[in-house]
Parts: sequence; structure tokens; C-alpha cells
Amino acid sequence: MDRTTITGWTREISRLLSDRAGVEGRSLGDRLDRAAPALPPEILSRARFLAAAEAVARMPGRAEAIDMERVETAYVTVQSWLMAEEPDELRHALRRAVWIKRARSVATILIAAAIAAVLWREVL
Repeated sequence: MDRTTITGWTREISRLLSDRAGVEGRSLGDRLDRAAPALPPEILSRARFLAAAEAVARMPGRAEAIDMERVETAYVTVQSWLMAEEPDELRHALRRAVWIKRARSVATILIAAAIAAVLWREVL
């Protein structure tokens, strides 16, 4: 197993994220950033490890330091989880997470505006 194997695995995980969860991005790391709210912590950390292993494999002289057993375990775990999940459920969980994040942002802005309004009235 070598750099091309790791690259193939990261492409496969990227494709699964795109096909099954509807997550787009230039690289596996980009897709993981977008899918993070909908992924279980263990799956997310293993997928990020796989993306990091690909980056290390691209560096001359560093590829030998990669623990291929750990990379393979990460790939198998993430791939198995993505294949086991229903695509509609993944997409729904991702949409829900995005809306929750947006709602929190709006709530934060409204609270900040209310505090600013109260402080402004106190100053005048």
C-alpha cells in the first residue's frame, strides 16, 4: 500500500459523502468540514485522520512514516458507516444541523442587538 492507495481511499470517501450525504467540496477535508455536524465524532475523527494521511503521503520522504494499518482501519470504518446509513437520513441530519447553526447565529445577533439597544437607551 502506498500513496496511490491512500489517495484512492480518500477519493472513495469523498465520493460517498457526495453521493450519500449530498456534501460537496474540493477535497475530503472540505467535505468533512461541511458534513461535520451530521457525522458521529468517531467517524469524523477517523475521516479527518484519513485526509491528514493523504496530505502526509504527498510529502516527499514522509510517506514511510504513515501507519498503513491505522489508515486502512480508518478507511474501512468510515466507508462501512457511510454505506450502512440511509442517504435520506444523512441528508436530513445535515440539513437539520445547518438550520440549527443558522438559528443559533440569528439568535446571537438578536440578543446582541437587544443588549445594544438597552445600553443605548441607558446612555441617552
